[in-house]
Amino acid sequence: MIFEEEFENYINNKRDLIYKTWNRVLPTNELFFDRWDKAKYIKCGEGTSIYDSSIIMGEVNIGKNVWIGPFTLLEGINGKIIIGDNCNISAGVQIYTHDSSMYVISEGKVPFKKGDVCIGNNTYIGSMSVIKENINIGNYCIVGAGSFVNKDVPDNSVAFGTPAKIVGKIIIENEEIRVDYFN
Repeated sequence: MIFEEEFENYINNKRDLIYKTWNRVLPTNELFFDRWDKAKYIKCGEGTSIYDSSIIMGEVNIGKNVWIGPFTLLEGINGKIIIGDNCNISAGVQIYTHDSSMYVISEGKVPFKKGDVCIGNNTYIGSMSVIKENINIGNYCIVGAGSFVNKDVPDNSVAFGTPAKIVGKIIIENEEIRVDYFN
């Protein structure tokens, strides 16, 4: 009984502190684990954080100052996932290094499609996006929320949709940054 009270007090105090400090109410598991420690554990670059609810499998290399949001899936079992510096992988993003659909419908006669996924520096991947195997997303890119990325996205591009299409360019001139959308 004493342990239960202490445990409940710990949870309530931690939740209250996070709410007052950051105006957030997180799932209980996030109260026990430090996002920066999780990133250090898998040898990410300095300043990177990964929510405890994120699943990281296989060979996943993550640069510095990267934010991996809650409920993400980074599956690097069938290939490598490389994420550059200063990226944001938003909540619910799924990145796969395989496609097993043909394997399943062929009763195992057709092998998995496999391939690496590389995301460049300073790139934003919007919430609930899915990136398939064998894809390169360049530096200084924005992938809009809910996109399905099944083709490469070159540097300085804005892409969104299902499937994702390039709809604009990131323009960096001197110290000004803007997005120019195509008509």
